[in-house]
Amino acid sequence: PAPNGFPVALPQSRPVKQPEDADQAIVSTPYGRGLVIRTRKSDGIKEVQLLEWEGFAKPSREPFMMYTAVDYPSVMPHVGDDVVCQYGRGRVVRISRVADANKELTPKYSIALSSWRLNGRSTAVCHVTSPPPRVVRKHTVNEMDAHEKVALAKSKKMKATNFFSQKKDYNLALATYASAVDAVRNVQHDHTSTNEVRADLVVVMVTCSNNAATCCIKMEKWDEASKFAKNALILLDALYGKRGKKIHSCLNKEGTIDAKLFGEWRVKSYLVVARACMEKGEVSDAMGILKKARGVAMGYIDEINATQQTCSKVEKASLKSLTAQAKEIRRLLVECSDKKKATKKMEKKRAKAMFGGDKENAAPSQVNKKKEGEQQQKKMPEEDKGSVDVPTTAPIGESGVSDQEDEMTNERKSLLNINKDDSRPTARKSVSFSQRPPQVKEFESSVEDTEDDPWYAEHKEAMIMLAVAGCSAVALIALRRSFR
Repeated sequence: PAPNGFPVALPQSRPVKQPEDADQAIVSTPYGRGLVIRTRKSDGIKEVQLLEWEGFAKPSREPFMMYTAVDYPSVMPHVGDDVVCQYGRGRVVRISRVADANKELTPKYSIALSSWRLNGRSTAVCHVTSPPPRVVRKHTVNEMDAHEKVALAKSKKMKATNFFSQKKDYNLALATYASAVDAVRNVQHDHTSTNEVRADLVVVMVTCSNNAATCCIKMEKWDEASKFAKNALILLDALYGKRGKKIHSCLNKEGTIDAKLFGEWRVKSYLVVARACMEKGEVSDAMGILKKARGVAMGYIDEINATQQTCSKVEKASLKSLTAQAKEIRRLLVECSDKKKATKKMEKKRAKAMFGGDKENAAPSQVNKKKEGEQQQKKMPEEDKGSVDVPTTAPIGESGVSDQEDEMTNERKSLLNINKDDSRPTARKSVSFSQRPPQVKEFESSVEDTEDDPWYAEHKEAMIMLAVAGCSAVALIALRRSFR
């Protein structure tokens, strides 16, 4: 040890010793605040780590230590500090001043004792004036018991809720909710763990997981949101399988009814998972999850409505929340169905563009050709009406007009006179003796038929011959192998 307790730096090769004192006191030394790491049993020397000298030490070097036999006094306690008094270990919750016997004001410390375990949720509080309590280092998460871990998670949950609702700092709220879940993730229960502590553990883990998932939704971190929500569903499913037992009964007695526990919280987790699936394009999975959520919500809504005359305020509050969640489920289902229809339309358009685009483009042109042909057929009788073509092979008389032509003109005149005398509307008829062949749309129809025929329509015989040859070759090879 250095003379007069002068601080020295330990060599780098010397290993750091593990703390030996169960409650490491924070003392006031001539060199600033110090943490008593351990007290040697052999000579009573205290190993004190100088906390205010940490800024002078290099990151690669050991902390500055002081070795002394002097019992330095504790630093002044403040609200929230962990202290040790004559009644045990606890946390300072209040500091006030009272008059002592000499009518002088002295501080009075109200300490919630964490080393005392009472029935239920009761806590022991002591009031200490003299001697003042000694401030000790806070326990790390690994050093805490189940009660301390649950209390730490509750305090972190309150801070995270403030970050989320008041400051709208979703990133910091997510980190705080996640740290609260990590604090109670690996809790080891012992004989001091009561049913209330176990119930609080379930509530903290489920609510913090759901709230962390909500923060992820706000920041569009879909994968992380789905993981947090699924963790909450695992816990709720495990508790649902143990209904009627101690933890479930404890929650129901304290006001956490099934409609809230297995209704609101479970539906909230389902909604987060469904939204994550929708954003990732998994519309069918999202619809399946939403249908599950709708079944859960409507089940508890019907159950509360059946006893609406005798339901409590907690049940009415759960009914209101479940009704709002049911509306959200319906909205998301409609959105999923619209997305599904839009996806089907896109797939049909792609399929038509890949396999049926040429036929569709050709079809309008073929229809236009048919219409043009029909119009030409309608115009032909109007153009040829009242005119008769004379065949070139007919004999010509002296007057330059054949006998056949005279007979035909007479017949036409008689027909015209009959039509004039007849007052009834009749269809107009015309006869053409032109050498031009009639225009029939057989060519276009044949073109359409050839386009619709498959590629192998013109080679059916060749395909049949190839099939017969292939079968005979296979049979021959099989026979040769059998004879071998």
